[in-house]
Amino acid sequence: MADRIVITGIGIVTAAGVGIDACWHTFLSGRSAVGTLDLFDPTGMASHMAGQVPSWPVVPDAVGPYPVVGRPMTFAIHAALEAMQRAGIADGLDVPPSRRAVVAAGGFDDQMMVFLARAMDRLVASGEPSFGEVDEDQLVDHLLDDGVLDGMERYSQVQVMQAVAHLFDARQALSVSTACAGGPTAIGDAVTLLRNGEADIAIALGVDTLISREMMGGFCNLTALSTRNDAPELASRPFDKDRDGFVMGEGAAALVLEREEVARARGATILAELAGVGYSSDAYALTAPHPDGNGMAMSMTRACEDAGIGPEGVQYINAHGTSTPANDKAETRAIRLAFGDHADSLVVSASKGAIGHLIHGAGAVGAVVAVQTILDQTAHPTANLHDPGPGCDLDFVIGVPRPMNVDVALVNAFGFGGQNTTLAIRRWDATAGN
Repeated sequence: MADRIVITGIGIVTAAGVGIDACWHTFLSGRSAVGTLDLFDPTGMASHMAGQVPSWPVVPDAVGPYPVVGRPMTFAIHAALEAMQRAGIADGLDVPPSRRAVVAAGGFDDQMMVFLARAMDRLVASGEPSFGEVDEDQLVDHLLDDGVLDGMERYSQVQVMQAVAHLFDARQALSVSTACAGGPTAIGDAVTLLRNGEADIAIALGVDTLISREMMGGFCNLTALSTRNDAPELASRPFDKDRDGFVMGEGAAALVLEREEVARARGATILAELAGVGYSSDAYALTAPHPDGNGMAMSMTRACEDAGIGPEGVQYINAHGTSTPANDKAETRAIRLAFGDHADSLVVSASKGAIGHLIHGAGAVGAVVAVQTILDQTAHPTANLHDPGPGCDLDFVIGVPRPMNVDVALVNAFGFGGQNTTLAIRRWDATAGN
């Protein structure tokens, strides 16, 4: 039997808190951490709320040549450091750098484009030298010094990926960008590297922060965001009949993944098994899922097949659950399509009710939550879900945490353009497969 892939470390930063203990406490409480945003003035926009990280994570000033500055870099480094600490590798690891890998998902190169667009607009308006006479670094430094970019931070997803690789001393580093499916796609790609024998240990992470006027304005134009501005803590309400759109969130989540024999050899504490990965594509529309849920169902079915389990072997699903009318109904249909009669026996919760939508970071958060669900044998309630809407007829966790037996948890992440990824995470059994 092929070497199993195990999870030995987890780390997380979200609006629910900095670190797994703070986040898990908030998730179990059933309350939402969404509030009125203060990163910029939202006057004139339809949505004035976001799931902002509540306190600044403590991180090094730099990782090698990479300054740890800006929100995504800070969140990613903190999540990676926490995962490494939990895995027992923060102080060193007896695995050659050539056998270590990092796979990171992020979409904040979009923000870099916004940054440069503002820079060029400022340049033209101010009568400064033409763009061809000033290189990019000089232009950005000048505009930062001038304080005209409204707090925009300069970063790219490649820089974050390389910084984490430097932190982990890894000689393999990949960056993926599959929108809301990004985090689990990064995890799945890390699993592939481990299964193929290209690496022995990997850090996989998802990170995003699109809380800016340009990015949120775009989602407002799509009428995708909630407009419940008078009660932001009630705005993100997955599967609820009164949902009116998603809420933008931010943060990062990271997992340390290893080949089983490597984790055993170094005496690591194994938290869970990353048993299966499933991918699919709707190829249906840019911002809407297929209403029948076909692509979503395929990714769930493939994750179960990859894990070698039948539908009845799954007990819990951490749903994509965006709080949009189209997604929640389509995901419900997809779960019924994938699981048939067993769908009525599944327990479902959605973490976005508490923290909003982290885009590339969302599914990575779901993976960390699934691991903690298995460790605690408790499913967290979906914040703000009181009365499931039409077509949302699953066994949702409502109001209070639910103690339950969880051997296998699925994590759904469905992205723009119909990019779908599902992870199957299994409770660790040291004797299974031997």
